Amino acid sequence: MAIPIQFLTRFAIPLIVAAFYLEGNAPEQANLYSKVLEESDRTLSIANGEGEGETEFYDYIIVGAGSAGSVLANRLSASGAFTVLLLEGGGDPNPISEVPWFVDDLDEGGMLLNYVTTAQEKACITRSNGTCWFGRGKAMGGSSSVNGLVYNRCAAKDYDSWANFTGDQIWAFNSVVDAFKAIETYNGVYHENPSPNHGTSGPIYIGHLDYAPGFEVLEEALTEKGVPIGDLNSGEFPFGFSKLDHNIKDGLRWSAWHGYLEPILSRSNLKIYRYAWATKVHFNANRAIGVTYERHGQTRQVVANREIILSAGVIDSPKLLMLSGVGPSAHLAEHGIETVLDLPAVGTHLQEHLGVNLHPFFVNQTFSASNPLTPENINLFIKNTTGPLANMKSWGTYATHIAHGYFPSKLYNDPTWPDLHCYINQVFATPEGLPAEQQVFVELEMVLTNQEGTVRLASTNPRDDPIINPHFLENPLDTQRLVEGIEYVTDLFLNSTTWQRLGIRWSDTFEKIPQCEQFVFPSVEYWTCFVEMNTGPALHPTSTCRMGPNSEVAVVDSRLRVFGSTGLRVIDSSVMPFVPNGNTNLPSIMIGEMGARMILEEILE
Repeated sequence: MAIPIQFLTRFAIPLIVAAFYLEGNAPEQANLYSKVLEESDRTLSIANGEGEGETEFYDYIIVGAGSAGSVLANRLSASGAFTVLLLEGGGDPNPISEVPWFVDDLDEGGMLLNYVTTAQEKACITRSNGTCWFGRGKAMGGSSSVNGLVYNRCAAKDYDSWANFTGDQIWAFNSVVDAFKAIETYNGVYHENPSPNHGTSGPIYIGHLDYAPGFEVLEEALTEKGVPIGDLNSGEFPFGFSKLDHNIKDGLRWSAWHGYLEPILSRSNLKIYRYAWATKVHFNANRAIGVTYERHGQTRQVVANREIILSAGVIDSPKLLMLSGVGPSAHLAEHGIETVLDLPAVGTHLQEHLGVNLHPFFVNQTFSASNPLTPENINLFIKNTTGPLANMKSWGTYATHIAHGYFPSKLYNDPTWPDLHCYINQVFATPEGLPAEQQVFVELEMVLTNQEGTVRLASTNPRDDPIINPHFLENPLDTQRLVEGIEYVTDLFLNSTTWQRLGIRWSDTFEKIPQCEQFVFPSVEYWTCFVEMNTGPALHPTSTCRMGPNSEVAVVDSRLRVFGSTGLRVIDSSVMPFVPNGNTNLPSIMIGEMGARMILEEILE
């Protein structure tokens, strides 16, 4: 009997890749596999005569198979009444991406666009002299195929703020919660007593990790400090801590590709062109009529009977609009691009979370094994896909997420809509010449900000990376809020009798920031310097094609239609009016669900 391909892709191949990793050459194997995938697609494309002959027509053309584009391709092709073309710049996910442990190796698997920012004066200094890495997914499933697998809906007030800005209550939490429920098959931390706001039969599986050593100690310390613990994804519990929900099923990644695209590859009315890089949207007056794309060394054009939908993400959707003559007219003129639609908000309102890894703590108790790659742990993963290998590396070494939490800064001071978010991690460490100790560290993020950046064209060459300037920490209040967050978590650990019983203390083996040596550690002055030297993007960018009430402040209306055009929408994370206070993958999938509903509703009107 033939082995189902689903088994091969979900289990056998990841384990083979795991074996390669243990040989010490996972990056090489990942890169080789990526090249084989692309060459195979090129060969099949030629054999099938794709893009040859007369111009192809489809009812809907979707640019980008990411978190939102995957949803749109599924929903718009579901009835069979419409033909859909999905253009994706990458290929199928590399099998190495399936195993959570391998997240650090995805760059070698051909699944990332390695964008960088312009040099920042107060961010990414210790990492790369102020130039921040701004990677985005390039594969079926987009960034959901390469991200940190954290399932986070963000706060209810995020969506209420969208509704207020757009003037359309369809984006309020009480409205979008139905789309969130449609997305989910919830088997997360609170699956035994779930909130009614969770779904039970959606395409995206939400699981939980049984492996979270040390959480009991953290839970005791939180209780001691009066910090609540509950379901941060319920929409009913905005402030406090929780174990993490993950997009992991049976120990492996569960992305938008797995949930929305892989099950429908046989639909005859859906055509997917992998390795297809869209370079221009064509217009007849103000109507979008077609797309030019490059694929396997050839330039081709395709025509849309109904609509063109850009789901290329927060960097490439505004870039494609500007290359097509839609954007700030003065900027387009700088590059000799004729303006089709003068929309000043294109690429203008970039927002992003700022993250910083704090100086670690040491305790005298060991919570977990020192090496996840022991024969026992490898065997545990192979047999049950559980244990440390089902978790992820963090901070360049092995670490386990214990929990995450939300709390407000003193400046922001709204516990119903916190502006600070953190992950609590632990990693076993054996400093040279010292006894074995448990290292606990915190990843802190400022998740609400008024700071805005820009995405601009570097040239008219579609393959040139755009110019990304997030303007990090140019508002001194942002630095102050991050320092307040450091003080909050410091108090949680060092001033807790629970942790004190375990001998908690600052690590005396961790190298301090050289640029901050003139300040006493751990003073406010030191932390201020630390933040400005060591902060970087959390890779949750939004708002470069944001929706809003008019074309002066936004790119699309509340139904995601590009202002001044017909037949053109943007449906991805770039349309969020403001960055939400958590990870943006699930909000992006929700936007895909909402956008598909809007399109299908309009057909029936």
